Amino acid sequence: MAIYMFRCPQCGDITENHPMSAIPAKVTCVCGESARRVYSAPYVGRGSSAAMRLIDSTTATSDQPAVVSSLPSSGRRTAATKVSSHPAHRSLPRP
Repeated sequence: MAIYMFRCPQCGDITENHPMSAIPAKVTCVCGESARRVYSAPYVGRGSSAAMRLIDSTTATSDQPAVVSSLPSSGRRTAATKVSSHPAHRSLPRP
């Protein structure tokens, strides 16, 4: 079942679920008026999967980033100072 948007002249936009094999061009609104189908952007990203939560949190932080009130502690390692524990990396030349 897919979600489709219809526009009623009295009530405005309404959404309804219909199978993709039988999409009506018009539906009857709750007010009794005929509502025509509106073509709009698809409703993507409706779900609760881990990938969707990651996308939502990434979008949220790009729109409203968290404000940092202080510098990180000096004992914290940055990405550049982390040492790999992989045995093959021990044979690589050191800077």
